[in-house]
Amino acid sequence: MTSQGVPMILMGDEIGRTQSGNNNTYCHDDEMNWMDWQLVQTNAEVLRFAQGCIAFRMAHPVLRNRDFLQNRDYVGSGYPDISWHGVRAWQPDWSNDSHVLAFMLCGKHAKSGTAQDDYVYVALNMHWDGHDFELPGLPDGRQWHVFANSGAAAPEDVWTLGEEPKLNDQHNMLIGSRSVVILVGK
Repeated sequence: MTSQGVPMILMGDEIGRTQSGNNNTYCHDDEMNWMDWQLVQTNAEVLRFAQGCIAFRMAHPVLRNRDFLQNRDYVGSGYPDISWHGVRAWQPDWSNDSHVLAFMLCGKHAKSGTAQDDYVYVALNMHWDGHDFELPGLPDGRQWHVFANSGAAAPEDVWTLGEEPKLNDQHNMLIGSRSVVILVGK
């Protein structure tokens, strides 16, 4: 939901539906292909998380640009439209053995600079250990707030729009193993 372009989700992903590893169940008229509506109750927290992410995407035009991101500042904001980071701000590790990556979208570049939005920072820790990520600084007195943290237990894994808690430490954040964190700079 934080990628540019049309999100690709399969019916039931939002409630944890599985096809038992089969990517083409078209010819199966059995439980493998049927929708189990009990999953709405069974996986209510997964549904809540998905609904929150959809609402976040819809609220932030910086996540829905029509044009390709350029990694440059074409509106004079002082920040590129997208910037890449690692455990150190502004220093992505593109090596083959890296398990971390982060990016920040500058809200002043939303809709190619025709819309204003908050800054969005997405950190991906694909490593089996937690890592401390240095956060990029924000302009204009903005501060980082946590929208989602897949490493946190419900209900603190995703927050309602406008109720995102402010980070106590605006410079660093420990991101748990195999987790994704979405911050909003407002």
